[in-house]
This record gives sequence, structure tokens and C-alpha cells, in this order.
Amino acid sequence: MRYEFEKDGATVASVLWEGPGQVSVETDDPSTRAAVDRYLSSEVTYLTGFGGEDLQSRRRDWTPWEFERACRNLAHRLQARVRRVETGPVEEAVAPRVARAEEAAPTGARGGGAR
Repeated sequence: MRYEFEKDGATVASVLWEGPGQVSVETDDPSTRAAVDRYLSSEVTYLTGFGGEDLQSRRRDWTPWEFERACRNLAHRLQARVRRVETGPVEEAVAPRVARAEEAAPTGARGGGAR
């Protein structure tokens, strides 16, 4: 999932969520990179349970839902607009071919006849 931050018609940063705690940041400005990295890697605390006595802390880039929410909030801090951008197709992993038992057995060992 990729988000782009735009300010004055120019893209100031692009962030790509690759997995829990794994975010790629593209920007030309080192201070913007530092601000984005710092914000997304920081933790947010949630009240859990009905009594509100339980607290849970997680990084802002831990789940897709938290990452999306964090990007929208980060846009306000950067005084930029944010938009979700389509990412290209994920490369298909080629699984190794596993031979079936009939294919792996030597020709004479297939056991065989009618049943």
C-alpha cells in the first residue's frame, strides 16, 4: 500500500507499507524523511476493553489499518494532501515443483494391477 504526500502541486514524499514495521520512504528532503520515519515508527496507545483500564501500544506502521490512519494524520503535520496510489502487481513467486509419488517412484516399483 503506497501513499503520496503532495504540497503546492509537487510530491514531497512517498511511503510504501511492505509489512509490519517495514516502510520505504522516498523523498528528496532529508528533514522530511526524518519526520516521516520518526512519526511512522513511533507508538500509539489504545484503550482496550469496556472498562478502559487496559492499554495497548503499537507502532503506527504495524498494521495496514494503523499505517493508513497514520498517513492521514501525518499529512496534517506536513501540511500536505495525501492520496493512496495504486501499486503494481506483486511479482508471482514460483513455487518449486514437487513430484507426485507416482512420478517419483521407479517404473517397476509403482505397485500396480487392478484393484
